[in-house]
Order: sequence, then C-alpha cells, then structure tokens
Amino acid sequence: MLPGGDHKQEFLDVVHELCDSIRGMPLDTDLNAYLNEHYGTHTAGYKTLSRLLKLGVEAQWAAYVEIEGPDYRRGRISEPVEQTAGMSVESGLLRDVKDQYHCHTNGEINMIIPLEPGAMFCGTGGGWRVFPPLSEHFPTVQGRALMLFFLPGGRIEYKAPPPERA
Repeated sequence: MLPGGDHKQEFLDVVHELCDSIRGMPLDTDLNAYLNEHYGTHTAGYKTLSRLLKLGVEAQWAAYVEIEGPDYRRGRISEPVEQTAGMSVESGLLRDVKDQYHCHTNGEINMIIPLEPGAMFCGTGGGWRVFPPLSEHFPTVQGRALMLFFLPGGRIEYKAPPPERA
C-alpha cells in the first residue's frame, strides 16, 4: 500500500485532470510542447502541482524512500490506474545525481521543479520533458530538483549502458 497523508488526494485530483487531458496522446515532441504550453511553469496547474508535491515531501507521501542519503529520494505516488491514463506516478527529490541507465519501455513524462537556480534534469530546467518509447539514458540532475515521473504501464527497464555510453 502506498503512503497517504495531507493534501495527497488534492494532488491526485490535479494529476487525474492532467492525465485526462493527455490520455491517448503519443509520447513525443508534440506532447512535450503541449505540456509546456498548457501545464508549463507559467500556469496555475504547474504551480498547484509544485506546491502540493512539496507538501507531499513534508508529509512523506512523496519522495519518501531514501536511495542515497537525503540528496536522492524517490517514492511511488500512484500505481498505473484508469485515472492516471494507465501510468504510474513517481516522485523524486534529487541533488546532483546521475542515476542508473535505463530504457523507457513505453516512454516517460517528467515534470521538473527546480529547487535552486539553474537546477536541471537531463539538460531541461523547470517544466516538462517527454522521452519517447524505447529511449534510453542516464537520468541526470544538476542542482536540486523535485520531480514527477509518469511511466506508462509503470514500465521501466534497467540495463547496462552500451559500451559507448558507459
């Protein structure tokens, strides 16, 4: 069972609205543009999700599992269900992290919330970054950021990097 707490249902209500708006859209550059236009840093939706996710960290229903000390925490917020368009919703609180190489089997959608000036995820600052199905990388955070990860079907495949990327 996933942890609950203050503001989690309010957060999930906003996530469900967002997921309804992108349901069935392919994970590609068009979705990336759509999210940054309609849910980007300048929008009420982004600001609400950011505020509620920060409260979730405090209430320990977001980024609640320590991976490598306090500078690298993760936690699942929702299993892949109908209300999330079949995507799991994951959270991360990271500072200067290069994580394990993996393949986005069905793609991945990321919301990046910089917690200090210049913080970035894979070269992207505040806003959204979409990785298409079968894309691979070392997820890398520079600076300190709070993250949301949406994984279609909850699928991700950790694997050894190809020799040229190791």
